[in-house]
Amino acid sequence: MSARAAQCPNCGGEVRFLTGASLVSICPQCKSAIARKGANLEAIGKVAELVPTSSPFKVGMDARPQKGTRPFHIAGRLQLSTGEGTWDEWYVGFTDGTWGWLAEAQGGFWLMTPVKPPQVPAYEQLQPGETLDLGAYGSFAIVEAREATYASAEGELPFAAPPGSVFRYADLSGADGSLATLDYGDGPGLDGFYVGKPVALASLGIAELVAWSDRTVSVKALALNCPNCGGALQLKNPANTVRIACPFCGSLLGSADRTDQGPPSKFTVLEKLAAVPFKPALPLGAEGTLRGDKYAILGAVQKATSSGGEDYFWTEYLLKDEKSEAYHWLAESNGHYTLLEPVPAGEVTDGPRVAVFHGNSYRVFSRSQALVAGVLGEFYWAVKAGETTEATDYIKPPRMLSKEKAKKEIAWTEGAYVPPEEIAAAFALKKPLPPPEGVGTCQPWPHSQTSHLWWRTAWLLSVAAIVVYFLAKLLTPHAVVYDQTFDLTDPQRAIYSVRGGASSTSADWTQGGATPAPSPANPTAAREAAEAALSASRVLISEPFETKRGANLAVDLWAPTNNTWVQVEFDLISEATGDVRSFDLISDRYSGVDGGESWSEGSQNRRIFVPRIPPGRWILRLDPESEAGKAPPSFRVRLTSGVPHVSHLILVILFLLLVPTLLVFSRFAFEGRRWAESDFTTAGAGRESDDSDDK
Repeated sequence: MSARAAQCPNCGGEVRFLTGASLVSICPQCKSAIARKGANLEAIGKVAELVPTSSPFKVGMDARPQKGTRPFHIAGRLQLSTGEGTWDEWYVGFTDGTWGWLAEAQGGFWLMTPVKPPQVPAYEQLQPGETLDLGAYGSFAIVEAREATYASAEGELPFAAPPGSVFRYADLSGADGSLATLDYGDGPGLDGFYVGKPVALASLGIAELVAWSDRTVSVKALALNCPNCGGALQLKNPANTVRIACPFCGSLLGSADRTDQGPPSKFTVLEKLAAVPFKPALPLGAEGTLRGDKYAILGAVQKATSSGGEDYFWTEYLLKDEKSEAYHWLAESNGHYTLLEPVPAGEVTDGPRVAVFHGNSYRVFSRSQALVAGVLGEFYWAVKAGETTEATDYIKPPRMLSKEKAKKEIAWTEGAYVPPEEIAAAFALKKPLPPPEGVGTCQPWPHSQTSHLWWRTAWLLSVAAIVVYFLAKLLTPHAVVYDQTFDLTDPQRAIYSVRGGASSTSADWTQGGATPAPSPANPTAAREAAEAALSASRVLISEPFETKRGANLAVDLWAPTNNTWVQVEFDLISEATGDVRSFDLISDRYSGVDGGESWSEGSQNRRIFVPRIPPGRWILRLDPESEAGKAPPSFRVRLTSGVPHVSHLILVILFLLLVPTLLVFSRFAFEGRRWAESDFTTAGAGRESDDSDDK
């Protein structure tokens, strides 16, 4: 035998110590744990039979990882159990003589190495979800704090503890994705501290690795039947299964001694049910490719919570990613689906209203006590009806960040909304899934992918319209077709005439030489006749003028009004057709001092646009009116053809913004329906429930 080989003190078989840091080697003949104590060997106990698992690793494998990780040799295997499930940790020796652990948990893999232990609280003071400041190592979130039993082993181990020993440990998660383990052993102090990072199977460079689907082929062929109803159980993950809920009768199956160890062929009925507790929408055992990853549906958990005296149910499907071997979740509520995967707790900053993950803020949506109402299928932990956790959902549609907190552990998942039709296509369902009800917790607004295109198009076209408007204003020929100033000739009666010429009034249109009508004998009729004559004397008639092309007509009125006013009524009359366009303008500017402060209102200059004036000859009839004795000394009227009207630009912009604006209202309505189902307002404040007074 070599210098690293010796005889087993129990059976005399060969025991090898191939790694310098190894303190124990498991005898392959008698399964005794042989400890090195100086030059002597001592049997410190026998290990139990290894529980079959679907681990991709084997003792003796060599790894040639990608750059950044040292090559290593798998020297031993430690199998641990918490009473709710069993997992493997692989003892590895690096080529430089150091050692570490290749750990497995929930389908993930971590390469851990021992480092100098920091100052930490006592085990009893650890609470999942809290943060530990470990000095130079940084801050870590406590993920779980449990006791685990040394169940079995093979190969070599770096510690000398008898099989069956109970260890206390705490798993921590760092903000950079790192994982740390506090090993308290079975004593009051800290025995070891390990730090590492997650690794992907493909990056380890182990040639002998076998894919998960291939490792389970032989087990799939086993004819397993439910001990209660005899139904055939088609297990997808048999090596890791510690609980089976029969999809035919609903009975819960597990090991007879409740040690939660396999194989499933030896499981017995732990809880007998008369019927399945619920009917999942997705078939258990189905396989499909969703969002680029191939999944197998292992099981389904129906959960419930109560609010306002009502019970609410949803279903969580356990998925196995066949490539990475990680466990994912597909949550369904009211026909809405969300695909979730585990994320490190240390990478999440948790707050009462907002949680931050990878720089993205998620708003709190719900927080409740989630009860396991029913289970179907196979699970890698000892799930059972009646378990409760505190569940909190944070959303940033279409994404969701969820936290489940139990007494001994905390778990975070993050994922995105998946439309039901995509689920049906991924798993090749023969029938379409039921249509979803209402708005999903993280369902994206239906127009979220196109609304920005509407806004961008509207803004671009609006800018183009503005450019066209100003170009038209600058380049389009503007023709002044009429410009005349009128002077006040009779202040007492507020009568105006054309500046620089004889006044032309409506009286000039009467037949020359006509005999004036006799004055009425009735005083009222006489007054009305006088007022009519005065009104007629104020009317001014312009000389005919011509517009060369069809266009807007800008009409400007200006008067030197100062604490007075003048109003002019216009009739624009076509010589050719007799058509009349009527409108009016008023020039009124007032100012003064009130309480030592100056004020002013009104305007001396007013403008109105008369649209769509066709080419032709026109006559303007003006009827000015002002306060007798206070009329302004003059007023000016100017008509300009071809002036673009800004109202047209405004109408074009409003039309362009119509659809985007409707989309805004649509989004507000959609979000209102979503948050009506929330335990919180959009600002994160809690809502008062109907049963709040009873608590």
